[in-house]
Amino acid sequence: MYKRHNSNKDEIMKKIMLCLAVSALGGCQALPPQQCSATARIGGQDVYVPIYGVKKVANQTQYYAGNPFGWKWVSKSNFSQSTCQK
Repeated sequence: MYKRHNSNKDEIMKKIMLCLAVSALGGCQALPPQQCSATARIGGQDVYVPIYGVKKVANQTQYYAGNPFGWKWVSKSNFSQSTCQK
């Protein structure tokens, strides 16, 4: 009888672990393809920034920048140079 109780505990633990694994994988997101790169001057140093999108908003070019900009649309003026075409 004790063994059966332990077996139920093991089964419950397996289900919990499976749920946690599925939840963790569901939070993973594939990165969009990198379109170009740019250089930003941050804290007195030139920092390489991957760019994942380029768009124009009201005659202003914006880049969808990865770290250190935190995956946000930022103005082209934040960068000293870039390989982006638009």
